[in-house]
Amino acid sequence: MLTTLAIVIAILIGVMYLLKKYFYRSSAVAGGNAVIRPLGSYPLGPKNSLLLVEVLGQVLLLGISDRQLSLLTTITDPGSLESLKNVGNHGGFRPMSDPFTRCKSLLQNISRQRKEM
Repeated sequence: MLTTLAIVIAILIGVMYLLKKYFYRSSAVAGGNAVIRPLGSYPLGPKNSLLLVEVLGQVLLLGISDRQLSLLTTITDPGSLESLKNVGNHGGFRPMSDPFTRCKSLLQNISRQRKEM
């Protein structure tokens, strides 16, 4: 029974890898020559977050709720833009990730919570 479970889990991981490799290749996510490129997000609550987006060379800070998307500010100061590159290293905005990475971090959080119990 454990062998069968291990085989099923291996198949699921393989399918997720293939989906990531072949179907999750939009230019916005891949960071190619996209017009709109997400730079990071910061969760504020269950359905609220801040999103940092680069659009045609401009960096925008967007506020997102369950009913509304608002432009909060446009970042144009070169010093601020340079410091944004270092924010990811200090735990501020977290970089946007693909579903495979989010699933992996979710599983790690679940295992961490089980160890604490």
